[in-house]
Amino acid sequence: MLRLTRNAKSTITVTLKEATTISEVEYLFEFEHEQTQTKVYCILTDISEYKERYNRFELTDGVDLTFPYSGDYIYRAYEQASESGNLYPTGLKMVEKGLCYVADEPEISNQYTNSIESKVYEQE
Repeated sequence: MLRLTRNAKSTITVTLKEATTISEVEYLFEFEHEQTQTKVYCILTDISEYKERYNRFELTDGVDLTFPYSGDYIYRAYEQASESGNLYPTGLKMVEKGLCYVADEPEISNQYTNSIESKVYEQE
């Protein structure tokens, strides 16, 4: 399950290459809100270092697309010819489908920092 944050930059890591059949490809992402069936679309640039193993994208809500609601979404990734700029999936091959949760606020980290100072006194 992907976890994204509204009004922030989020990173998506998926495996799209294994189902992709186009050599020069760009990916169209569709996010459908599960309750309202509202759909939003965006084209993202693959920033992964090892595209044969995984695909990594950065998505900024409010820039790349705007999520109308927080909550559960179904995401679909479609392959299309590079630089086509098409934002409609009609006639495109879907290469991945999954679940996505869009939160209103960033996740709280479970990492803690130690603020205890130790003082060592030397005897003269």
